[in-house]
Amino acid sequence: MMKKIIFLTFIAIVSYTHLQAQKTNEFELITSGKWHLEYMEMGGKKMELPAEIQKMNWVIFHPNGKQEGMEQGTKYVGKWEFDESTKTIRTNDLDGKGEQKVISVTDKKLIVSVKEQGSVMIIGLKK
Repeated sequence: MMKKIIFLTFIAIVSYTHLQAQKTNEFELITSGKWHLEYMEMGGKKMELPAEIQKMNWVIFHPNGKQEGMEQGTKYVGKWEFDESTKTIRTNDLDGKGEQKVISVTDKKLIVSVKEQGSVMIIGLKK
């Protein structure tokens, strides 16, 4: 019986630690550098963006909540926060307040979904 309790406690601790590490990793990945707009997808149609457009559209999410970016060649500064429980990036920048749901994030790709005028748009960013 005692072995079972120790084993279950161990499993609970390992699971909790893994979940905490996963949350931290998402935040660390999001704040790990400059993200360039790579593609947009709406209604199942994916539109890859040319290199010139990718260069002129980027964002940096700083760990302190500051957001820097360039949209169509215009630089801006804003604020952002990450809600770990809903995997949502909330921004306040050139476009006003917005929310982006994180679909996935790795060290090279950030994929988010955004509601635009009632439709869902998938946005792919890369380093």
